[in-house]
Amino acid sequence: MKKIINIYVIVALFSLSSCGDFLEVDPQNVITLEQFWNEKSDVENVIAGCYSGMQSYGYLSRIMIWGEFRSENVINNGTIERDVNLERVLKGNLTANNAYTSWADFYSIINRCNIAMLYAPQVAAKDPAYAPTELKAHIAELTAIRSLCYFYLIRTFRDVPYTEEAFLSDDQTLNLPATPFEQVLDNLIASLEQVKGDAIQKYPETKENYQTGRMTQQAIYALLCDMYLWKKDYNNCIKYADLIIEAKKKQAEENEDRVEHDFSDFNDYPLIATKYSGYTNYFGNAFTSIFVEGGSSETIFELTFVKGSEGNMPSNGPVSDFFGGRPEPYVKPSEYVASDISLTTPVIFSNKYDGRAYENFRFVGGGSDPTPNAINKFTVSSNVMLGDPNANSFYTSGSWGAVYPTYGSNYDSRNKSNYIIYRLTDIMLLKAEALSQLMDEGASTLSEKDVDLRNRAFELVTAINKRSLYQATLKDTLQIANYPSKELITDLVYDERERELIFEGKRYFDLVRRAQREGNTKYLRTKVRLKSTENGSVIDSKLTRMEAIYWPYNLDEIKANTNLVQNPAFGSGENSSYEQN
Repeated sequence: MKKIINIYVIVALFSLSSCGDFLEVDPQNVITLEQFWNEKSDVENVIAGCYSGMQSYGYLSRIMIWGEFRSENVINNGTIERDVNLERVLKGNLTANNAYTSWADFYSIINRCNIAMLYAPQVAAKDPAYAPTELKAHIAELTAIRSLCYFYLIRTFRDVPYTEEAFLSDDQTLNLPATPFEQVLDNLIASLEQVKGDAIQKYPETKENYQTGRMTQQAIYALLCDMYLWKKDYNNCIKYADLIIEAKKKQAEENEDRVEHDFSDFNDYPLIATKYSGYTNYFGNAFTSIFVEGGSSETIFELTFVKGSEGNMPSNGPVSDFFGGRPEPYVKPSEYVASDISLTTPVIFSNKYDGRAYENFRFVGGGSDPTPNAINKFTVSSNVMLGDPNANSFYTSGSWGAVYPTYGSNYDSRNKSNYIIYRLTDIMLLKAEALSQLMDEGASTLSEKDVDLRNRAFELVTAINKRSLYQATLKDTLQIANYPSKELITDLVYDERERELIFEGKRYFDLVRRAQREGNTKYLRTKVRLKSTENGSVIDSKLTRMEAIYWPYNLDEIKANTNLVQNPAFGSGENSSYEQN
C-alpha cells in the first residue's frame, strides 16, 4: 500500500506583506509523498500548517486551561454550563474522561514537525533553490515548534510518550510508554542546543509579523531559559535570559526607542513606556502595544491572528469564549483576585497605584467602587486609563475609584488578539527566579554572594513593578530591606509574576515548578485554595499528593495505548474521584 499523509496546510496565519506570501495557501487533501516533497515551498507549507495547528481552538484552549485555569486566578462565571468539562476543571474535579485531558492537537503538530524534518533534506537534494542555510533554519524552526509542544505536555502531564519518529500512515499507532519528565526535558534541551545557531535571528522589516509570529533564535533562547529553570540549571537559565535582554536592548537602540523612552527609569531594561503630561501611565501604553496592537518590541513569540480579516483566516476563539466576546464569558477573575482590587491595602497588586490592577480587568459600575467582573487582557480593542493621581481622584475612601478601561465593540467570535507565549518581562522574571534559587538555603544572615544575588533579582522585579505604576512622580514602592532571605525574595518573584503575567497561561505552571523544586505541594495548595471561599478547601484536599498537581491521561488514550499507565493520583481513571493517599 502506498504510504499517504494528510498535509494540513491550512490558511494563512499572517498578513505578512501587501500581497501576502509565506502562509497564504489553500487547504490540501490527501497527497502522495511522491507528489508532495519536491520543492522548498512544500516544506514551508507544512511549517505553515504547524502554526495553523497552534492557532486551532483545541491547541490554544488547552495552553490557556492547562497553564492558568487550575490556579487561583480564575473561576466559573456562572454561565459555564455550555462547557461542563471546563466547569469541572475550574472546580478541581478532574477525571480522565474530561475532554481537556486530550493531547491529540499537540501530537498532531509534533508529527507534522517530525515528518517535515524527515523529508526536508530530501527536498533540498532535489530543489537547487533550497539553500543549505534555509534548510538548517527550517529544521531549527520545526525543532522549536516540536519542543514547545512537548514542553506544554510535560508541564501538564509530567511523563508523556516521546518520539522523534515520523508517523506516515494510518496504520501506525503511537503505542509508547510514557518517558519520564526529566528525560523528555533533557531531550528537548539537547535538540534546541543543537539547532539554536541555525535559527533566523531577524526577518526583513517587510515581514513585520514574522519577527514575533515565528520561532526565531530569540524564541529558542526563551524556551531554553524556561527549560533550564525547570531543570534547576540556574546558571544556564540566566545565560539565555541575558542573551534575550541584550538582544532587546540592541533592538531598541537600532529603532531609536531610547530617544523617546528613558530606560534608566527601569534599571536600563528596554521596557515600553511613554510619559503623558500631568501624570505617568507607563503600563497603559505597554498594555495597548503588547495586548491590543500585538507584535510589540517586548514580544518574543506569539500566536498571530490577522486583525480585520474575515473568510478563512482564523480567529482567537478561546479568548472570545473564555475571557470576553460573548455576552457572558465562561470565566472571570476569582473572588480572591477581584476582592483584592477593592481593598484599602491590596494583596496581589501590593500598591493602589499599580496600573495592572485596572488594565487587566473589566469593571462594572463606576464612581468610588467599581467591581471587576471580567478579563481585559486579550479582549479589548482600545484601552484608556481615566483619572488623575495628582488629585488622588481614582482612589478615595479606601475603595478603588473611577479608573477603569473603556471598550470598543469588537469582542465576539472574530476576536483577533494575538496570544503571547513569551515576552521580555516573563524572561526577566525567570532570570530573577533563577538568581533567587542560587542563594543558600535557610541562611539566617545573607553572605556577600547571596546579597548580590538577592539585589540582582530585586533589580529585575523593581524594573517591571515600577513600569506598572500610575502616579504623578515615578518612584519605587518595593523596598529591598523587606526581602532579607531567599524565601522572601523568591516569594516576591512569584508575586510579581502573578501581577505581570496574570491570565497569560503561566500561573499554574509556576506553581507546579515550585512544587517540583520543593518536593511538596504546600505552596501550591496555599495559593490555589484562595480561588474560592466556597470550595477552596475541597480543591486543597485534592492536591495533597504530588501526582495530583498534574493531569490524568485521557481515558481514550489509555485504552488505545496499552503501554500508558494512568497517573496514580487518579486511580484507574474510570471513576470521578481522586485517590487521596
